[in-house]
Amino acid sequence: MEKILINNQEINYKIVKKPIKHLYLRVKDTHIEISCNSFVTKSYIKSFILKHQDYILNKLNSDFYYLFGKKFKKEENLDLKALYKEKLLKIIYEIINKYSQITNLKPSKISFRYNRTRWGSCSVKNSITLNYYLAKLPVELIEYVVLHELAHIKYKNHSKDFWNFIKKYMSDYKLRVKKLKEFERIV
Repeated sequence: MEKILINNQEINYKIVKKPIKHLYLRVKDTHIEISCNSFVTKSYIKSFILKHQDYILNKLNSDFYYLFGKKFKKEENLDLKALYKEKLLKIIYEIINKYSQITNLKPSKISFRYNRTRWGSCSVKNSITLNYYLAKLPVELIEYVVLHELAHIKYKNHSKDFWNFIKKYMSDYKLRVKKLKEFERIV
């Protein structure tokens, strides 16, 4: 069994040599299995695995869920949507109030939805919509998303002024953006 690091997660993989023309990837419960002919190099196999990393991580993590950045084994009959809604609502208003006070920016309305592509948005009328799936993320990343959307009350774009504003209240925002991108690949 070989090992490869995918998005800070160590993944085991097994190479099965067969007289076949193409590479085949199977995601098992605890590892990946690559079937290929004996002429395929290890470096090519590794690049093939990395090319399919999003698919692999989604398959490997399908029996798990994330809550505030921590990974948990999914129990039978667990209603994840209800769990995310309940847990997020317990902390989100405190975060919104904290950043509203320090930035002096108040949304006209706050609403929530389950969204597959966006963590949050801010309308032209300064209404903020946040994704219940934020509950998957570590709290520091939820704080970044909240500050990002509040900043859109003042700046309706991603101009230099917008990013300077974010930096003023969150000096490590670039690191948080990087971590958010990493989390997006696995959650």
